[in-house]
Amino acid sequence: MNPKPEIAVIGAGWAGLAAAAYLAPHCRLTLFEAGKVAGGRARGVAHGEFKELDNGQHLLIGAYRTVFRLLRRVGESPDALFLREPLHWHLADGFQFCCPQKLPAPLHLLWAVLRGKNADWAQKTALLRQMAALQRWHKRQPPDQSIASWLDEQQVGEDWRAQFWRPMVLGALNTPLETASLRVLCHVLADGVWASRDAGDFYIAKRNLSDTLAAPVLRYLAQHGAKYRPNCRIAQVQAASGKVQADGQTFDAAVFAVAPYHLAPLLPEHLGDAVRQAVQQLSYHAITTVYLRYPQPLHLPAVLTGFAHRPTQWLLDRGRLQHPNEAAAIISTSDLVAESSLHTDGKPDWAATAHQDLLQLNPHLPPPEAQQTITEKRATVASTVNRRLPDMADLNAARIWLAGDWLHERYPATLEAAVQTGERAAQQCLDALAHTSGTR
Repeated sequence: MNPKPEIAVIGAGWAGLAAAAYLAPHCRLTLFEAGKVAGGRARGVAHGEFKELDNGQHLLIGAYRTVFRLLRRVGESPDALFLREPLHWHLADGFQFCCPQKLPAPLHLLWAVLRGKNADWAQKTALLRQMAALQRWHKRQPPDQSIASWLDEQQVGEDWRAQFWRPMVLGALNTPLETASLRVLCHVLADGVWASRDAGDFYIAKRNLSDTLAAPVLRYLAQHGAKYRPNCRIAQVQAASGKVQADGQTFDAAVFAVAPYHLAPLLPEHLGDAVRQAVQQLSYHAITTVYLRYPQPLHLPAVLTGFAHRPTQWLLDRGRLQHPNEAAAIISTSDLVAESSLHTDGKPDWAATAHQDLLQLNPHLPPPEAQQTITEKRATVASTVNRRLPDMADLNAARIWLAGDWLHERYPATLEAAVQTGERAAQQCLDALAHTSGTR
C-alpha cells in the first residue's frame, strides 16, 4: 500500500485554506502562513475598542455555493454563521427596491424594479431594457469591452450610472466602469441573480471572517493530522526530480496560494516565466472600511444602505450584527476617490467623510465615540478588459499548482473565486499524483 503523499500548501488565505481542507483527508499536509493569523486579505482584526472587525470582503451572496460547501465540509452551518437578507437595493439618495422571496428568477427582479421607489415608470423600464440588452450581449459572446463603453453604446446617462451601474460594478468587481470587464460582470450576474432567486441573497457574517472560516478550517485540518505553520515565510522553492523543496523539507507536490505580488520570489528560478509576466501586468484597487461607534442608536433604513452621490458607497448596519450603535462605511476603489474626501495634512480623512455621510441619514448624530479606519491598499486585482490567465503548464509539470482569487477564469477577485481556485488546484494536484503513482 502506497503511503499518503506529502503536500505543502503555502499561504493560508481563503484559497490556501480551501486547498488545504480539500487535500487533508488524502495526504500528509503542511500549511505554511507568513503572517500570524490565517485568512489573508479577508480576515478578522482587532483594533483598540473594536474586537470584531474585518479587513476584507464584507458581503457574500447566495451564489457563493463553493464557500458554503466548504463551511459545511468543516462542520459549520452557513445559516448559523451569517445574517441572511433578501436581495435589496437601497440608495438613500436614489433608487430603492427589494426582491420578493416567492417569485422565481428572473421574475423576482422584474417585479422588484417595477415596484421600486424614487424612479418613474420610464426610468424603470429603461433600466429593464438595459438589463435585457446585457443578457443578449452575454449570449452572443462578442469580444470583451469595458462596461463604460457598453453603457455609452446603450446611451445610458449619468443618472442611471450613478443610481445603479456604478455602485453595482464597484460592489461586484471593485473596478471602475471605465476599465471594468463587461464579460466578467456578465459571468457574475449569470451565475448569480439571473440564475435563481436566492443566488442574490445577502449573507453577512455575524462574527469576523477569521472566526467564520479560518478557525473552522484550521480545526478541521488538525483533526486530519495536518501541520499548520504560522509565522513561517517561505523563501524560494526548489523543484527537481519530481519533488518540491520548501523550508528545508521535501514534498511530493505543492500548492502556492499567496497574493500575486508575493509570488515571483517564491517560484523556482527556472520555472514560471509566464506567471511572472502576468503578475507584472496586474493592477490593484484599494478598499477602505471605516468602523464607527456612537453614544446613541443609529437609524439606518436597511442592513446595507448605499449612496449614489457620496464618497461612501455602502453603510453596513452593525447593530443588526450584535454590535450596538455601530456602522461600517465601505469605500470601494478608495485609491481613486480619495480626492473627493475630506483631507487632513494632505491625506484622506475617511472617518470624517463617513461621519458626514451618516449625518445624511441621522442629522442629529453626535461625533463618534470610537472610530477605526482600515485600508487594504491592494484589496483586489482589478477585473480589467480581456485579462487572461497565465500558462502554468511548466509549474504543473514540476508538481506545483497555483491558487488565488486572481486566477479565476470567470469571476472577479472574490472569496468565491479564491475558494474555487483553491479546490481546483488541490484536485489537479491529487489527480496528477494518482496518475504518476498508477504508472509506476
